[in-house]
Amino acid sequence: MKNGIERRRHLRVPLDLQVVLKTPQGVVKGKTADISVSGLAVILFLEKPEVGNDFEITLRSSQGHDMSVTCERVWSGKIISNEIVYNAIGVRFTKISTGDRKIIAAMVEEYYLV
Repeated sequence: MKNGIERRRHLRVPLDLQVVLKTPQGVVKGKTADISVSGLAVILFLEKPEVGNDFEITLRSSQGHDMSVTCERVWSGKIISNEIVYNAIGVRFTKISTGDRKIIAAMVEEYYLV
């Protein structure tokens, strides 16, 4: 959000899913802070990784389906979760299969139906 204006096109929901980022330094594990059909925020358990313009993440759905998605970093900073400050990055999906996008859309929809 810049200047108090929300610029996202898709609704994000606070789902806790496992994420693995593939970076030039190696594999970095994290979890989602929130997710939408167009991107997600990742809470990182280690230092902020250096990622290029396009990098791959593996994301496990709430039903145990592994998705491999190409992303670009949109922002990096800090997120507070359970009173602990974590490094985090926000990413936009640049390459995602139609099936994986449908799985994410179903998880977002299910969040509001529960």
